Amino acid sequence: MTRTNPPPIEFTHWVSWADRGTLRRADGPWLGLYLWARFDRAPSQSTKPYPSLPEQLIYIGETKHLDLRPLAGRHHRLAHYRDTFPDDRDLQRLYISVCHLYHFKDGYKTAAASALYANLRVYTQHIEAQLYWEYTRRWGRPPALHYKKGRKDADVM
Repeated sequence: MTRTNPPPIEFTHWVSWADRGTLRRADGPWLGLYLWARFDRAPSQSTKPYPSLPEQLIYIGETKHLDLRPLAGRHHRLAHYRDTFPDDRDLQRLYISVCHLYHFKDGYKTAAASALYANLRVYTQHIEAQLYWEYTRRWGRPPALHYKKGRKDADVM
């Protein structure tokens, strides 16, 4: 990556939550982005979520290790998903797509990797915010799980 050429944004096709393990790449940490959507019927294998974000999109995230978050299945937003969509407690309608942006094959411990990570993290945060804005502008509302569920949210509801 150079200063003028950030990694390209290329998301995978949608994969059911149950099959998310097929997206893992156990070759060291991958910095990237991920999307969740809720579909009543499985989307076609040729359907990719970007650049045309579907209305079914419910969450956009960025992470320093895609294999751990969200692909390990211990994501903190799963409780929020189940609260928001109580008819899908078994996550049969939840789908995921990932975008592998940069491979830190030796991890983040070296000074060079740490510096590169700091710069790329700004990029992933920018893309995450941009995708949230694009979705909100297109569909007239933010994705369903955009906001963290907390005490204030519970009081408002």
